[in-house]
Amino acid sequence: MEENKAAVKETKQEDKGLSQIQPNEKRTWWSIAFIWVGTMICIPMLMVGGIFGSVLTMNSIVWATIIGFAICCLMMILGGIVGSDTGLNATMCSTRAFGMTGANFTMALVIFICEAGWFAVQTATCAVAFNTLMVQLNIAFPFWLSCIIWGTVMFITAVYGVKWMAVLNYIAVPLLVILCAYGGIHSINATGWSHITGAVTENLMTLPAAISTVIGLFALGATCNSDYTRYCKTRGDVIKATIIGVMPAALLMIMVGAIMSIGTGNYDVAAMFAGLGLPIIAMLVLILATWTTNTGNAYMSGLAACKMFSIKDSKRPLVTMFCGVLGVVLAIAGLANFLNTYISILGAVVPPIMGVVICDYWVICKAKKENWSPVRGINWIGIIAWVIGGGFALIETLGVVKIFSSALDGVILAFVAYWILYALLKDTKLAGSGSMTIEDACAIAQ
Repeated sequence: MEENKAAVKETKQEDKGLSQIQPNEKRTWWSIAFIWVGTMICIPMLMVGGIFGSVLTMNSIVWATIIGFAICCLMMILGGIVGSDTGLNATMCSTRAFGMTGANFTMALVIFICEAGWFAVQTATCAVAFNTLMVQLNIAFPFWLSCIIWGTVMFITAVYGVKWMAVLNYIAVPLLVILCAYGGIHSINATGWSHITGAVTENLMTLPAAISTVIGLFALGATCNSDYTRYCKTRGDVIKATIIGVMPAALLMIMVGAIMSIGTGNYDVAAMFAGLGLPIIAMLVLILATWTTNTGNAYMSGLAACKMFSIKDSKRPLVTMFCGVLGVVLAIAGLANFLNTYISILGAVVPPIMGVVICDYWVICKAKKENWSPVRGINWIGIIAWVIGGGFALIETLGVVKIFSSALDGVILAFVAYWILYALLKDTKLAGSGSMTIEDACAIAQ
C-alpha cells in the first residue's frame, strides 16, 4: 500500500525530507488529501475487501471499514498535528517519545516488517496473475518460478528503475480505478444486488476482529502521516486532509473488493479479476498495479534495513536485493495464504507506536510545540510502553485474552503505560540522555 519514495541521500529532496519544513514551504490541505486518495487505491484494499466478502454481512463490512478507518484517522490526526506543529516527518516526530537513537531503530524496524511482508504478499499476487494469464495462453507455469521471476524484476526495478516507475504509476492507478469500477458494476449486473447483500447472512468473523484487520491493513500509513502533514498550514488542514483523503476512498475500495468477490464467487484477488469476463486485460492491469506498488515496498524495506543497521547508502542496492530475496522466499512459502493473520499482527505491533507518540505530545507536552524537543539517545520509557501495548495486543490476536479490538486495545494500553511510566521515571536515565534543539536533531539526522 505504500508509495514509491524515490529518495537518494545526496539529493536536495532527501535533505528536505530530513529537515524541518518552514512556514513558507507549507502547502494546501487538498494536495495532501490527494496523496492519501492515491494511496488508498491499491490491491491490498481489494484483498481485504475480498476477505470480508466471504465472512461478513454487507452491513458489517461497512461498519468495520468505517470504524476501523475512523480509528486510523483519529491516530493520524493526533500524530499528524505533531508534524504540522513542528514541521517534522514521522521519524523525527517520535524522537522525544523514543529518543533519537530509539526513534530511528523503532520506525525503521516497523517499516521493514511492513514493507518486506507486503512485498512478499504482492509478489505472490503478481505471480498468480501471471500464471492465470499463462493459462489463457494454454501455458502451464509453476508458481515458485513465477515468484522468482517477478520478485526479481520488482526488486531490480527498485534498485535501478524507481524514478521511471513513477511514470508507470500514472498509468497503473487510472487503469486500476477503471477496472474496479467495471468489476463492481459487472458483479452487480451479473448476480443482482440482492445476491450480493444476501451472500453472507451471519458473520463468521467478529466485528472487533474485522476492525483490527482494517487497522492492521493501514498500520504503517496511520503511523507515518506526519511525513505529509508537516506541510499542512494549520491543525484544521490536518483534519481535512486526513479524513477526506482516507475515508471515502478506503470505504469505496473495500466495498468494491467485497462486491467483486461475491459477484465472481472468488475471494482471491487474482481469481476475482479473472472472473470479470476480461481475463487477459484484467491480469495485465493486476500485474502492472502490483509491479508499480511493490517496487516501492522493496525500496522502502531496503532503506529501513540500512537505517536499522547503520549501513552506508552505497550498500543500499545490495541490501535492497537481499530484502527482495527475503520477500520472494516468503512469497513462495505462502505468506499470502495467511494474509489475515499477517495483517492482524501488523495491527497489534505497529499502532501502539502512535499511542506513545500521541501521549508524549498531547499529555506530557500539553500539545504545545514549545514544550516539545528531541531527546538524545534512547528513551527507554517509550520503548517499554510500546512493548507493553504491542505485546498485549499480540496476545489478544493469538486469542489468549480478549477485551475489544486488539489493535485499539494496544494503542490505549501503550498510551496509558507511557503516561504512568513517564511520571515515575522521567528524571532517570531511562528517559534518554537529555534534550536537544530541533535544528541540532535535524543536522544529526542528515
